[in-house]
Amino acid sequence: TAKFVVADLPPVLVGRTADLSRALLHVRLQDVVNDPKHSAALATHKALDLMGGGFVKMAQVVAHSPALFPDAFVRACRGSLAQAVTPPAPMDDIERILLEDLGLKVTDLFENFEEEPIASASIAQVHAARLRSGEHCVVKVLRPRVRERLSVDFAAATLLARFADLVLGEDVVLQLVSASLTACVEELRTAVMAECDLSVERQNIEDFRNWLDTSVTLRRARLHDTVRVPRTFSEASASRVLTMERIEGVPFSDICANPQCEAPEQWQKSLTSALSVAALSVIDGTAIFHADLHCGNMIAVPGETGACERVAFIDFGCCGRLPAPLRGTLLMQASAFAGSRPDVRQFCEGFAHALQRIPELGVPGQALDVDALAEDMKPVLAELQRLNPFRGRSDPMSPALHMELFRLQGVLCRHGVQLPREFALLIKTGCFGALYFSLLDEQHRRRLFSQLMIAGAAFAASNPKDARQLLRPAKLAALLSALQSSDRSLAFDRLKPVMLLAACIALTVPLLARQM
Repeated sequence: TAKFVVADLPPVLVGRTADLSRALLHVRLQDVVNDPKHSAALATHKALDLMGGGFVKMAQVVAHSPALFPDAFVRACRGSLAQAVTPPAPMDDIERILLEDLGLKVTDLFENFEEEPIASASIAQVHAARLRSGEHCVVKVLRPRVRERLSVDFAAATLLARFADLVLGEDVVLQLVSASLTACVEELRTAVMAECDLSVERQNIEDFRNWLDTSVTLRRARLHDTVRVPRTFSEASASRVLTMERIEGVPFSDICANPQCEAPEQWQKSLTSALSVAALSVIDGTAIFHADLHCGNMIAVPGETGACERVAFIDFGCCGRLPAPLRGTLLMQASAFAGSRPDVRQFCEGFAHALQRIPELGVPGQALDVDALAEDMKPVLAELQRLNPFRGRSDPMSPALHMELFRLQGVLCRHGVQLPREFALLIKTGCFGALYFSLLDEQHRRRLFSQLMIAGAAFAASNPKDARQLLRPAKLAALLSALQSSDRSLAFDRLKPVMLLAACIALTVPLLARQM
């Protein structure tokens, strides 16, 4: 409304300008003259530390795009994210938000509410509490005025993106990303602003929980009791407040920092099952998937013996849903590597499958020549196999890997294929998958691949009509045979390790190629 623009935006804009000015005060003129690159990186680091909000989200994009941005800039963003400490909002503001959104005072809702948050981030902070009914819970509350601050941040980013689009030109931009930079910023803005409505996150949790409880595929794959999500409390939740069950356990961020802090044979087994569930959630049922499964959003949950038996997924603010044609594309492309030799043509047929059902992904009037695309794809996929991010001691953030992914995007662009925007939220999923893979020992890597194949076979058995349409008879027979096998190790032996690694790359190619 007009009142909002006049009363709220100018103070926010003045505040953001002051934040940027304070960041620039850390940069000395002499340093700019002697080492401009280092000075620019330092200014970026300080600006990100002070400004938070939308700039943190943009820093995440830069940190995961080492081939797109200068190394000093990438390191500055990674350094800021690693050291980020967000001061908590005052308790008075938290109480005001709860009263405005829920119509009740803190003491009316909670028997106990800890004023010091257990976590504080750029968009929200989390407090431990106990409901009047006795349940221990956590209360996620949006930071005051965060929506207004994000609006200003993304307005500035949009202006910069428009300028870059004009300077670089459409041809250059489309070689790097699958839409204009302005459209990419707008997509990021939409996703981040959605995280500012906690009622959406609550619905995401309930949808994912429903899938865990009802999925026939999960039961066939024997994965139905390996992942849990927190219960939510509707009477204590609203658009700026989300109250959830508190799940006790060890965050995987602690395990990543010290893999020996928990018995490796226990948490590694649970992790392979959780990653298999995450992979299935992309294509099965309602196809809602968690798009931000970093190590801080997974908890190793102990069983009765005290050992890790399950993994909990938390923080469903960033989720995605794939339409059926794109789910089919992923399945076709993954199964293209389920054999002694990769079937590059079938991999490319996955793109044709998507184009036939979503014509706007291609160029109007231009039919996809699958054979020609397959021929151009062979050297690219061969190089991606060599740079395989799932290989031991490999770096999923390697600039060489990302440059090869840009090369793949260029091949697709020449053949009139535009990577679908729905894949954008899967970027981080692919990166996280490779990082988790590096934590596993050889035995559990083999177990993960075996479980992924069993999961694919369970999906085919649960969706026979789709499987017959999308998979060739030989591939379908191999998957179903693996599902029927009582010895899961045999499932791994049927697929050569190199081909399994290639299958993972096949899944992550469309996920990682798009960097914004």
